[in-house]
Order: sequence, then C-alpha cells, then structure tokens
Amino acid sequence: MRDISKRIREFEKLGKKGYTTFDFRPYLDLDVYATIETELAFCISTANSSAKSGLIFQKKIENIDLTNLSNDGLERYLKKSGVRFHRKKAKYIIEAIKKIDKIFLALELNSQSAREFLVKEFKGLGLKEASHFLRNVGRRDLAVIDRHIARWIGFRGKIQKNTYFDLEWLLAKKASKMGYDLATLDLLIWSEATGLVLK
Repeated sequence: MRDISKRIREFEKLGKKGYTTFDFRPYLDLDVYATIETELAFCISTANSSAKSGLIFQKKIENIDLTNLSNDGLERYLKKSGVRFHRKKAKYIIEAIKKIDKIFLALELNSQSAREFLVKEFKGLGLKEASHFLRNVGRRDLAVIDRHIARWIGFRGKIQKNTYFDLEWLLAKKASKMGYDLATLDLLIWSEATGLVLK
C-alpha cells in the first residue's frame, strides 16, 4: 500500500501543480517527468496497448515541446516505444495538444462532467482513457474499467457505454466496503494481478 499511496500523491501533485515526477522503481527502472500535456499523450497512447510502452513513450517526450512536434516525429516516438496503432494515435495526440486549453477547462468541472466533456471533445479518449487521464491528474472518484478490472468484479462480457457505468457503480460499492476510493482500488487490483504499481 505504501507504493500505491505514493503513486496517488504523484497523481495529486500533477493535477495541482501541472507537473510531477513519477518514480516507478522498483517495478521498472524508470522515472518520468510528466506535465498535463505529456500525461494526456500517455493516456491516448495506452489505449489497446500496454502501460509499459506508454511509459517508454512518455519518457521519450518528457523534454519535448509537443506543440512544435510534427505528426511524423510523434509517430516515430510512438513506434520506437512499441505503442500499437502509432499512426492513428499520433494524429489524436497532435489534435489534442492543439486543444489543450479545453483540457484545463475540463479540469475545472466535477469528475463526471469532466469525463463526459473529454470523451465528446477529444478523439482517442473513450470512457476508459478519459477516466485514466482524470485519475492520473488526481481524481479519485472514477474507475478505469478494462477487461482485467471487469473480470475482478466478475463480469466477462463486452464493455459498452451502459456497461461501463454499471461496472463503475459496482466497483465503487466494493471500494466503499473495503475502505478505499476508486483510484486506490484500481491500483491495488493491478498490483495484485501483475505485481506492479504503474499508472
């Protein structure tokens, strides 16, 4: 739980100050300096890909001005990091960075409204990745539902919009019974399943 609490503090710092350094040791020999912009790029990169490849990608762009990075340049960083669908994701990230002011508008809203706004405004952010981004900037009341979390709850079907909200409600009930918030329970489930505390 100590490493999970540390990660939550890193998330909260990113949300409050706009930057933080994530230290993934001892799980990965990696630390990543993150900003709101690179965290958004990271979350877009991880859809249908692995967290590890997304972290490698975020490390590569940590000191790069994304507003001046070409689509081809971003594609290369994504591909070298092992991110799947690098061409499509490069386009999504470029478009998102152009609208970064809308991210800061979203962060002024409550979590549910912020997530709805992000899904509507940003290609590459569905319910899961919008929740992922908001969790990673300090929101603790949204669930990052993927098939692993769904299986932990006991659901093995296809996760669609209505299913997502139902599963989030079930997970929130379980979290409350266990004395956790959703962000903490998500990290705990992942650490139990993989032995890793990433993000």
